[in-house]
Amino acid sequence: MSINSETVNKLAKLSALKVDTATNAELCHDLGKILDFVSQLQEVNTDGVEPMASTVGSNITPEREDKVTETNTREALMQNSPKEEMGFFVVPRVVE
Repeated sequence: MSINSETVNKLAKLSALKVDTATNAELCHDLGKILDFVSQLQEVNTDGVEPMASTVGSNITPEREDKVTETNTREALMQNSPKEEMGFFVVPRVVE
């Protein structure tokens, strides 16, 4: 499948990413290869294949007991944030 630079520019804008001309050409090629691979996957015959919820089978790690061990304080969590306002994380606007 062919991806053009206009599509890459649109995806970059929606993702709030800056893409230069050289990177745009690489992304066109790479995204085209990814979509070709997905097309191949869609052609695989899965008739008679049972749906799976997990690939690990019965080797599931036992769940821990559900009890409070330590509480997170807002102050401690906000230390990881580059920008904070009124106790909330401030992030760049992505959707207009």
